[in-house]
Order: sequence, then structure tokens, then C-alpha cells
Amino acid sequence: MKPEISIIVPIYNVELYLNKCVDSILAQSFSNFEVILVNDGSPDKCGEICEYYKELDPRVVVIHKQNGGLSDARNYGIEVARGRYIGFVDSDDWIEPDMYESLYSLITSHDADIAACGHYEVMDDVPLEKSFSHEVHVYNNAQGLDKLLEDKEIQNLAWDKLYKAELFAQVRYPVGKYFEDIFTTYKLFLQADKTVLLDSPKYMYLKRSDSITGAMNNKKYYDRFCAALEIYETIQDKNYPVAKEISLSRTVTEGIELCNYQLITGETAVNKEYLAELGGFLSKHISQILRNRTLRREMKTAALLILTSSTVYKMLYYSKLRLKGSNMI
Repeated sequence: MKPEISIIVPIYNVELYLNKCVDSILAQSFSNFEVILVNDGSPDKCGEICEYYKELDPRVVVIHKQNGGLSDARNYGIEVARGRYIGFVDSDDWIEPDMYESLYSLITSHDADIAACGHYEVMDDVPLEKSFSHEVHVYNNAQGLDKLLEDKEIQNLAWDKLYKAELFAQVRYPVGKYFEDIFTTYKLFLQADKTVLLDSPKYMYLKRSDSITGAMNNKKYYDRFCAALEIYETIQDKNYPVAKEISLSRTVTEGIELCNYQLITGETAVNKEYLAELGGFLSKHISQILRNRTLRREMKTAALLILTSSTVYKMLYYSKLRLKGSNMI
């Protein structure tokens, strides 16, 4: 019999955390699942740990592959997944015992395409303070996309959701990109006629200083800008008026943060093509940017200055840094 849910766990260099992650999955109150452990060429003992769980529980599927990164590992899992629904758990995180029972109940009872839940960020074994309503919200296609792009109630994350497997028929995570979730999740929401949200924390996200999502760098800022720009360009010919406003605002914000980072680090000379791409975007859309109702006046002014007088913008920005401290972006 095929499992109802395929839970994909990409694994790399997490031998200190992997047992807690897999144990929390195998302890789920919903039992009709397979867990696909994708050992992405991990140099530590993760491969041995995966094999241990394969012998322990017949629901465990193990894939050993050469290192290709998080996106590549997730894609391998998607290729072999047999479930009607797909979920993801990162290998240094863990989940509440009823997470998949809750998501499965919601996605089936509401005939939804995606079910999402809340999560805690955990640091030093202590969940960071966050409030939840514990309410259930049901959104249609446009509302679901709006909520995703707002990135508040529903965030651009792979792992706090359960998806109909068919949504991935033409969708894979981009290899070689940071913020691969942002490049991907919106494509799933574009296909989703209905999304249901349970605003309760069922997923525990471990904040690690050495994780891939740690310190920002120029490429990370650029990829985040590119992801926002891709979303904006993708929905231009579709009937999503609210999403277009939000998406434009997000793209401008990410572009300005990219520019500011380069000013702080002095990388403007090295990465002129990044700023040229930003300038092209601002030039093409400046009238829409100035009319955008969700974009702060400060960001509109910054966009206009970057486009028309970059020298003045640099002077003003450096002056602001001196007043507020050099760690501001």
C-alpha cells in the first residue's frame, strides 16, 4: 500500500541533531507515512544514522547521494515520494507529535491543496516568545497567495506545510540558489485552489549560528532580490491585484537592501552587474513604485534617489549610518 504522506528530510552534517529530528517524525500520531532520509553526501556519521533508522522502521526510506545542496536533496526526495501528500522537515529541526495528524485532517476535511501550521523558533533549547491564535483559516487561491507574499501568517517556508503531491508535477527547488523556498513556494500556491492554516505551533525550527541561513552576504541579498523579482514578473499577467502590490513592494525593498549591503561592504565595484539589474528594474517600474500603496514613503524616496542620483543616495545613506551605527542595513 502507498503511504498517504511522504515526509522528506534533506540531511547534511547534522549528526548532533538528526536523531531528535527522525525520532519526532517516527513518533507521529498519524502513522500512514514514509519518511525519506536524503543523505546529501554528509561527511559525518549521518549516513550510518540513516541506515540505523532504515533497519528500525519499515517506513524509513534512505537515499545516499553526492553532495548537491539543500534544493538538490529535496528534489531527490520528491522524485521517489509515493505519498498523496508531501511534507518537509529540515534535519536539525523537530516536530510536535500531532503535526501531521493536524495537517492531514485539515487538508482532507477542507479538500484543500495546501495545509500550513505555525512554528516556534528555538534557541538554546528555549522557544522564542511568539503568540498564536490557534484558529483555523481557509483561503481561496488569491487570498492564499496574498498571505504567502505578506510573509506573516503564512511564510515562504517549505517545512511547515503539507502539500498535495500533484503540485510538484512541474515544480522543483532551484539548485545553487539561496532562499530556495521563496523561489519555489509561490509556484505551489499559484496552483492551490484552497489553502488552510492552523495558527498553532507544530514545528520547531532550531536557530543555529552555523546554519546556511546564518550570516548574510552579497550573493544571498542578490538571490533574495531575484526571487522577489521572479514572483513579481510571474504574476503580472494574472488577476492578483493585491499580490501584485505586495510583490512590487517586496522587490523594491529587497533591491534596496542589496544596494545598502554593497555600500556598507564596499562591494559596489565588484558587483556592478547586480546594481545594474536593480537599476533596470527601478527604471522600468518607477511609476508603479511611486503609486504603490504598500511601500513606505522612505523606500519610495530611496528608489527614486538610487535611480536618479546615486551619488546623493550614497551620501545620505552614509550619513545615516554614521548617526545610527554601521550595523544598519
